[in-house]
Amino acid sequence: ERFCRLAARSIQHDGKLVGYRGTASDVTEETKAQARVQYLSQHDPLTGLPNRSRLRDYLEQNLASLRSGSTMTLLYIDLDRFKPVNDTLGHAAGDEVLMGVASRLRERTRDGDLVARLGGDEFVVALHRMSEDEDIDRLCNRIIEALSSPFAYENHQISIGASIGVALAPMDATQANELLRCADIALYQAKDAGRGTWRAYGRDMDQRLHERLRREEQLRVAIAEQHLEVHYQPRYLSQGMRIIGAEALVRWHHPTHGLLLPEQFIPLAEETGLIIPLGRWVLQQACQQAATWPVDMVVSVNLSPLQLHDDRLLDEISQALHENGLAGERLELEITESALLQETQSTLDLLKRIKALGVHLAVDDFGTGYSSLTSLRHYPFDVIKIDNSFVAGIEQSMEDHSIVRALIELGRGLQMRVTAEGVETEEQLRLLTDDGCTEVQGFHMSLPMPAEELRRLLAGAG
Repeated sequence: ERFCRLAARSIQHDGKLVGYRGTASDVTEETKAQARVQYLSQHDPLTGLPNRSRLRDYLEQNLASLRSGSTMTLLYIDLDRFKPVNDTLGHAAGDEVLMGVASRLRERTRDGDLVARLGGDEFVVALHRMSEDEDIDRLCNRIIEALSSPFAYENHQISIGASIGVALAPMDATQANELLRCADIALYQAKDAGRGTWRAYGRDMDQRLHERLRREEQLRVAIAEQHLEVHYQPRYLSQGMRIIGAEALVRWHHPTHGLLLPEQFIPLAEETGLIIPLGRWVLQQACQQAATWPVDMVVSVNLSPLQLHDDRLLDEISQALHENGLAGERLELEITESALLQETQSTLDLLKRIKALGVHLAVDDFGTGYSSLTSLRHYPFDVIKIDNSFVAGIEQSMEDHSIVRALIELGRGLQMRVTAEGVETEEQLRLLTDDGCTEVQGFHMSLPMPAEELRRLLAGAG
């Protein structure tokens, strides 16, 4: 098939048409190129699915023509655990997974429905003739199940998942942008519920989202204006009960709710990325305070998994030590065991560079993250901190007590110090000491306290 452009004029003889004279140009390649440009402007080049622009046109056209009694269902799909695929196996593996997702979504929709990729790991499905809760529930669960099945890439089995937000037109919205917004809010609720599930939009979700945005802005202001305070919980040698260090724990002086504990705002900081500036501020404060303590005392600071991906982290640690005149050996950074499950060679390299500053590394909440002993051996840790959930049960549960004993022995075998967190009773302290746990921390010995109160305690102990 060829395309030609014809330009001609008639030939007249004695007033009669006898023919035409002109030129014909072959414009096949030009026509195909224009069609390709038009296609690419409306489709995702990787998966071939309609893109955001085509989806918007489709929604506007179909929403405007909805007849009385008819509906449109919008599924907003976000892939779970997709980022580690790119981080660990590379973008070629990620692209393979995205193409597989597109294929599985097409297989589970009907002619006339639209499957689109918005970009990244977000997809949208627009469906007609589906408004019954049962039908929506069945389809969403089928999609989640399909996307949870492993994808094959070279010699790897890649497992991800999906969360889905659902919005209905015209009940929830009648405009394309508003319908997408409603589905996005529902998606956020699905992810907040633990991922791997779906939620339908409800008016109350708007209120919850606005409340969350308000708290995010309040936290942003609190960090900028330093409405924060670092408290310190002492850590003791189990033999002799001598204070050898303290863990830095941030508090937020909220304008209406008073003094908030970390569990009341750290998850929000993690979700919004505010944990980066917050963690930077805590590190600086902790080093500044520790510089006034006895020279044999260590300060422990928690590191978020997000901070491990911050290119500035190493420089910030070095700067905090240098500016406050604190020796690297007096700073201990705590990393949760679960954070190590998603880490890569670059994280190992970063931890080694941090160790080169003299800084100690502790694996926090040990026993809860299911990391392999091989990975624990490879990471340059100095301290194991046994999670308080195990310590809490050692008086009543032989299983918990056996786990704690095993973790203490593991630490000893790996030549690491072992700290038991969450010690709340005299009996727990006795059992831990008898089992050979060298360091303890918890309410039984001391509550977290402001920096000035800790200084007075240290002065009294001296």
